[in-house]
Amino acid sequence: MDSAGVGRLVDERYVGVLYAMTAVIFCFSGTGNTWWCAQRLASSLGVRGVQTRVVSIERIGAAAAAELVAAADLVGLGWPVYGSDLPEPMKLFIDTTLPSVDRRRVFTFCTQWLFSGNGARVYERELAARGWAIGWSAHFRMPNNICVTVSPLSWSADPEDHTKRLEKTARRIDRFLEAVLHGRSFSRGRGLVPAALGAMQRRPFRRWFLRLRDDISVDAARCTRCGRCTRICPSGNLTMTPDGVVTHGTCVICLRCYNFCPVHAVRYMRRPHRPERGLPYRGPVAGFKPEELAADR
Repeated sequence: MDSAGVGRLVDERYVGVLYAMTAVIFCFSGTGNTWWCAQRLASSLGVRGVQTRVVSIERIGAAAAAELVAAADLVGLGWPVYGSDLPEPMKLFIDTTLPSVDRRRVFTFCTQWLFSGNGARVYERELAARGWAIGWSAHFRMPNNICVTVSPLSWSADPEDHTKRLEKTARRIDRFLEAVLHGRSFSRGRGLVPAALGAMQRRPFRRWFLRLRDDISVDAARCTRCGRCTRICPSGNLTMTPDGVVTHGTCVICLRCYNFCPVHAVRYMRRPHRPERGLPYRGPVAGFKPEELAADR
Protein backbone atom coordinates (compact mmCIF):
# COMPACT_ATOMS: atom_id res chain seq x y z
CA MET A 1 0.00 0.00 0.00
CA ASP A 2 3.03 2.33 -0.18
CA SER A 3 1.85 3.67 -3.54
CA ALA A 4 -1.35 4.84 -1.86
CA GLY A 5 0.54 6.73 0.82
CA VAL A 6 -0.10 4.32 3.67
CA GLY A 7 3.17 2.52 4.26
CA ARG A 8 5.27 5.69 4.24
CA LEU A 9 3.87 6.70 7.62
CA VAL A 10 4.85 3.49 9.44
CA ASP A 11 7.15 4.29 12.36
CA GLU A 12 10.47 2.56 11.67
CA ARG A 13 11.13 2.18 15.40
CA TYR A 14 8.70 -0.72 15.50
CA VAL A 15 10.22 -2.82 12.73
CA GLY A 16 10.63 -6.37 13.99
CA VAL A 17 8.56 -9.44 14.70
CA LEU A 18 6.97 -8.89 18.10
CA TYR A 19 3.89 -11.06 17.91
CA ALA A 20 3.21 -14.26 16.01
CA MET A 21 -0.38 -13.27 15.41
CA THR A 22 -2.84 -12.73 12.60
CA ALA A 23 -5.56 -10.11 12.37
CA VAL A 24 -8.49 -9.21 10.15
CA ILE A 25 -10.08 -5.77 9.85
CA PHE A 26 -13.56 -5.49 8.35
CA CYS A 27 -14.36 -1.98 7.19
CA PHE A 28 -16.82 0.14 5.29
CA SER A 29 -15.54 3.28 3.60
CA GLY A 30 -17.50 5.63 1.39
CA THR A 31 -14.87 7.98 -0.01
CA GLY A 32 -11.62 6.58 1.35
CA ASN A 33 -11.02 7.91 4.86
CA THR A 34 -11.86 4.71 6.74
CA TRP A 35 -10.12 2.67 4.06
CA TRP A 36 -6.94 4.69 4.66
CA CYS A 37 -7.11 4.16 8.43
CA ALA A 38 -7.72 0.43 8.00
CA GLN A 39 -4.72 0.13 5.67
CA ARG A 40 -2.60 2.19 8.06
CA LEU A 41 -3.64 -0.06 10.94
CA ALA A 42 -2.69 -3.11 8.87
CA SER A 43 0.70 -1.63 7.98
CA SER A 44 1.41 -0.74 11.59
CA LEU A 45 0.36 -4.19 12.76
CA GLY A 46 2.56 -5.71 10.08
CA VAL A 47 5.75 -4.09 11.36
CA ARG A 48 4.83 -5.43 14.77
CA GLY A 49 4.72 -8.94 13.37
CA VAL A 50 0.94 -9.22 13.08
CA GLN A 51 -0.06 -10.37 9.61
CA THR A 52 -3.22 -8.42 8.86
CA ARG A 53 -5.87 -8.55 6.17
CA VAL A 54 -8.20 -5.64 5.43
CA VAL A 55 -11.60 -6.67 4.04
CA SER A 56 -14.28 -4.43 2.57
CA ILE A 57 -17.62 -5.57 3.96
CA GLU A 58 -19.13 -5.00 0.51
CA ARG A 59 -17.10 -7.86 -0.92
CA ILE A 60 -17.60 -10.67 1.59
CA GLY A 61 -20.35 -13.07 2.59
CA ALA A 62 -21.14 -14.78 5.88
CA ALA A 63 -19.24 -18.02 5.19
CA ALA A 64 -16.02 -16.26 4.20
CA ALA A 65 -16.30 -13.85 7.13
CA ALA A 66 -16.68 -16.76 9.53
CA GLU A 67 -13.54 -18.41 8.14
CA LEU A 68 -11.50 -15.22 8.52
CA VAL A 69 -12.72 -14.65 12.07
CA ALA A 70 -11.97 -18.24 13.08
CA ALA A 71 -8.41 -17.98 11.73
CA ALA A 72 -7.61 -14.56 13.23
CA ASP A 73 -6.18 -13.81 16.65
CA LEU A 74 -7.39 -10.23 16.47
CA VAL A 75 -10.53 -8.81 14.85
CA GLY A 76 -11.23 -5.16 14.09
CA LEU A 77 -14.22 -3.23 12.74
CA GLY A 78 -14.05 0.23 11.19
CA TRP A 79 -16.60 2.66 9.79
CA PRO A 80 -17.18 6.36 9.13
CA VAL A 81 -19.77 8.10 11.28
CA TYR A 82 -22.86 9.61 9.68
CA GLY A 83 -24.69 11.79 12.18
CA SER A 84 -22.80 10.00 15.00
CA ASP A 85 -24.28 6.74 13.70
CA LEU A 86 -23.06 3.69 11.80
CA PRO A 87 -23.62 3.56 8.04
CA GLU A 88 -26.43 1.20 7.09
CA PRO A 89 -24.07 -1.27 5.31
CA MET A 90 -22.05 -1.66 8.52
CA LYS A 91 -25.17 -2.27 10.58
CA LEU A 92 -26.28 -4.91 8.10
CA PHE A 93 -22.85 -6.55 8.15
CA ILE A 94 -22.78 -6.80 11.94
CA ASP A 95 -26.39 -7.98 12.15
CA THR A 96 -26.23 -10.62 9.42
CA THR A 97 -22.69 -11.35 8.19
CA LEU A 98 -20.30 -11.06 11.12
CA PRO A 99 -20.41 -14.47 12.83
CA SER A 100 -21.73 -14.87 16.34
CA VAL A 101 -19.04 -15.86 18.83
CA ASP A 102 -18.72 -16.89 22.45
CA ARG A 103 -17.47 -13.87 24.39
CA ARG A 104 -14.73 -12.60 22.11
CA ARG A 105 -13.15 -9.15 22.12
CA VAL A 106 -13.01 -6.85 19.09
CA PHE A 107 -11.44 -3.45 18.51
CA THR A 108 -13.52 -0.79 16.82
CA PHE A 109 -12.65 2.53 15.24
CA CYS A 110 -14.53 5.25 13.46
CA THR A 111 -13.42 8.10 11.25
CA GLN A 112 -14.76 11.59 11.75
CA TRP A 113 -14.03 15.15 10.77
CA LEU A 114 -14.57 16.84 14.14
CA PHE A 115 -16.60 14.94 16.72
CA SER A 116 -18.93 11.96 17.02
CA GLY A 117 -19.56 11.44 20.74
CA ASN A 118 -19.56 7.65 21.04
CA GLY A 119 -19.19 6.90 17.33
CA ALA A 120 -16.91 3.89 17.78
CA ARG A 121 -19.15 2.32 20.44
CA VAL A 122 -22.64 3.19 19.23
CA TYR A 123 -23.33 -0.41 18.19
CA GLU A 124 -21.97 -1.91 21.40
CA ARG A 125 -25.23 -3.58 22.45
CA GLU A 126 -25.81 -5.14 19.05
CA LEU A 127 -22.27 -6.51 19.01
CA ALA A 128 -22.72 -7.89 22.52
CA ALA A 129 -25.88 -9.69 21.39
CA ARG A 130 -23.68 -11.61 18.94
CA GLY A 131 -21.03 -12.40 21.55
CA TRP A 132 -18.61 -9.57 20.77
CA ALA A 133 -17.26 -7.27 23.48
CA ILE A 134 -15.59 -4.02 22.45
CA GLY A 135 -12.17 -4.26 24.07
CA TRP A 136 -10.73 -1.08 22.56
CA SER A 137 -12.25 1.81 20.63
CA ALA A 138 -10.75 4.78 18.81
CA HIS A 139 -11.90 7.90 16.98
CA PHE A 140 -9.63 9.00 14.15
CA ARG A 141 -9.92 12.50 12.74
CA MET A 142 -9.67 12.67 8.96
CA PRO A 143 -10.11 15.33 6.26
CA ASN A 144 -13.58 16.64 5.52
CA ASN A 145 -15.10 14.67 2.63
CA ILE A 146 -18.44 16.51 2.43
CA CYS A 147 -18.34 18.54 -0.76
CA VAL A 148 -22.00 18.76 -1.79
CA THR A 149 -23.28 22.13 -2.94
CA VAL A 150 -25.74 22.47 -0.04
CA SER A 151 -22.91 22.31 2.50
CA PRO A 152 -21.09 25.53 3.45
CA LEU A 153 -18.09 23.56 4.74
CA SER A 154 -14.76 23.81 2.98
CA TRP A 155 -12.77 20.83 1.76
CA SER A 156 -9.72 20.05 -0.34
CA ALA A 157 -9.30 17.50 -3.11
CA ASP A 158 -5.51 17.95 -3.08
CA PRO A 159 -3.80 15.10 -1.18
CA GLU A 160 -0.88 17.40 -0.35
CA ASP A 161 -3.21 19.42 1.86
CA HIS A 162 -3.91 16.37 4.02
CA THR A 163 -0.33 15.42 4.91
CA LYS A 164 -0.26 16.94 8.41
CA ARG A 165 -3.66 15.54 9.32
CA LEU A 166 -2.66 12.05 8.18
CA GLU A 167 0.61 12.23 10.10
CA LYS A 168 -1.28 13.10 13.30
CA THR A 169 -3.77 10.32 12.71
CA ALA A 170 -0.96 7.85 12.01
CA ARG A 171 0.61 8.64 15.38
CA ARG A 172 -2.74 8.14 17.07
CA ILE A 173 -3.11 4.80 15.29
CA ASP A 174 0.27 3.72 16.65
CA ARG A 175 -0.75 4.64 20.20
CA PHE A 176 -4.03 2.80 19.76
CA LEU A 177 -2.32 -0.37 18.55
CA GLU A 178 0.22 -0.29 21.37
CA ALA A 179 -2.71 -0.37 23.78
CA VAL A 180 -4.44 -3.18 21.88
CA LEU A 181 -1.37 -5.39 21.61
CA HIS A 182 -0.33 -4.87 25.23
CA GLY A 183 -3.82 -5.20 26.68
CA ARG A 184 -4.01 -1.62 27.93
CA SER A 185 -7.18 0.44 28.05
CA PHE A 186 -8.09 2.60 25.04
CA SER A 187 -11.81 3.28 25.02
CA ARG A 188 -12.75 6.48 23.23
CA GLY A 189 -16.47 7.17 23.25
CA ARG A 190 -17.10 5.24 26.46
CA GLY A 191 -19.16 6.75 29.25
CA LEU A 192 -22.32 8.76 29.79
CA VAL A 193 -21.04 12.09 28.46
CA PRO A 194 -19.86 10.79 25.05
CA ALA A 195 -23.06 8.74 24.76
CA ALA A 196 -25.22 11.78 25.48
CA LEU A 197 -23.30 13.98 23.06
CA GLY A 198 -23.51 11.32 20.36
CA ALA A 199 -27.25 10.94 20.91
CA MET A 200 -27.74 14.68 20.36
CA GLN A 201 -26.59 14.23 16.77
CA ARG A 202 -27.85 10.71 16.21
CA ARG A 203 -31.49 11.18 17.17
CA PRO A 204 -32.28 13.92 14.63
CA PHE A 205 -30.19 12.14 12.01
CA ARG A 206 -32.18 8.92 12.41
CA ARG A 207 -35.43 10.87 12.33
CA TRP A 208 -34.53 12.37 8.94
CA PHE A 209 -32.68 9.40 7.51
CA LEU A 210 -35.53 7.89 5.48
CA ARG A 211 -36.10 11.17 3.67
CA LEU A 212 -32.37 11.59 3.03
CA ARG A 213 -32.24 8.21 1.28
CA ASP A 214 -33.88 9.64 -1.83
CA ASP A 215 -31.84 12.82 -2.23
CA ILE A 216 -29.49 11.54 -4.95
CA SER A 217 -30.41 12.12 -8.59
CA VAL A 218 -28.57 12.13 -11.92
CA ASP A 219 -28.59 14.87 -14.55
CA ALA A 220 -29.49 12.90 -17.70
CA ALA A 221 -28.21 15.65 -19.99
CA ARG A 222 -24.78 15.65 -18.40
CA CYS A 223 -24.49 11.89 -17.74
CA THR A 224 -22.28 9.99 -20.22
CA ARG A 225 -23.73 6.56 -19.29
CA CYS A 226 -20.30 5.32 -18.15
CA GLY A 227 -21.98 3.33 -15.38
CA ARG A 228 -19.40 4.07 -12.72
CA CYS A 229 -21.94 5.29 -10.19
CA THR A 230 -23.97 2.09 -10.52
CA ARG A 231 -20.86 -0.05 -10.05
CA ILE A 232 -19.56 1.68 -6.94
CA CYS A 233 -22.85 2.28 -5.09
CA PRO A 234 -22.79 0.11 -1.93
CA SER A 235 -26.58 -0.18 -1.62
CA GLY A 236 -27.75 -0.83 -5.18
CA ASN A 237 -29.49 2.54 -5.21
CA LEU A 238 -28.48 3.30 -8.80
CA THR A 239 -29.41 1.30 -11.89
CA MET A 240 -28.56 1.94 -15.53
CA THR A 241 -31.53 1.85 -17.91
CA PRO A 242 -31.93 2.73 -21.61
CA ASP A 243 -33.09 6.16 -20.46
CA GLY A 244 -30.17 6.70 -18.08
CA VAL A 245 -29.52 6.15 -14.39
CA VAL A 246 -32.51 5.72 -12.09
CA THR A 247 -32.52 5.78 -8.29
CA HIS A 248 -34.43 3.55 -5.88
CA GLY A 249 -34.51 5.47 -2.60
CA THR A 250 -31.99 3.20 -0.86
CA CYS A 251 -29.08 5.67 -0.62
CA VAL A 252 -26.87 5.22 2.46
CA ILE A 253 -25.48 8.78 2.17
CA CYS A 254 -21.88 7.74 1.58
CA LEU A 255 -21.81 10.17 -1.40
CA ARG A 256 -19.40 7.93 -3.26
CA CYS A 257 -21.34 8.38 -6.50
CA TYR A 258 -21.39 12.17 -6.10
CA ASN A 259 -17.68 12.48 -5.35
CA PHE A 260 -16.45 10.09 -8.02
CA CYS A 261 -18.66 10.91 -11.00
CA PRO A 262 -16.16 11.97 -13.70
CA VAL A 263 -18.51 14.59 -15.19
CA HIS A 264 -20.31 15.81 -12.03
CA ALA A 265 -23.65 14.48 -13.26
CA VAL A 266 -24.75 13.22 -9.84
CA ARG A 267 -26.80 15.74 -7.88
CA TYR A 268 -27.51 15.94 -4.16
CA MET A 269 -30.81 17.53 -3.14
CA ARG A 270 -31.30 18.31 -6.82
CA ARG A 271 -28.20 20.50 -6.89
CA PRO A 272 -25.18 19.72 -9.09
CA HIS A 273 -21.61 20.02 -7.95
CA ARG A 274 -20.09 23.47 -8.33
CA PRO A 275 -16.57 22.99 -9.74
CA GLU A 276 -15.67 26.58 -8.94
CA ARG A 277 -15.62 25.57 -5.26
CA GLY A 278 -13.12 22.85 -6.06
CA LEU A 279 -13.01 19.30 -7.34
CA PRO A 280 -14.90 16.72 -5.26
CA TYR A 281 -13.08 14.93 -2.46
CA ARG A 282 -11.75 11.62 -3.78
CA GLY A 283 -9.85 10.13 -0.89
CA PRO A 284 -7.16 11.39 1.50
CA VAL A 285 -4.33 10.19 -0.75
CA ALA A 286 -3.81 9.84 -4.47
CA GLY A 287 -4.69 6.49 -5.99
CA PHE A 288 -7.79 5.57 -4.02
CA LYS A 289 -10.23 3.61 -6.20
CA PRO A 290 -13.71 2.93 -4.78
CA GLU A 291 -14.02 -0.01 -7.19
CA GLU A 292 -11.61 -1.89 -4.90
CA LEU A 293 -14.20 -1.73 -2.12
CA ALA A 294 -17.44 -2.23 -4.02
CA ALA A 295 -19.11 -5.54 -4.70
CA ASP A 296 -18.89 -6.81 -8.26
CA ARG A 297 -21.97 -5.66 -10.18
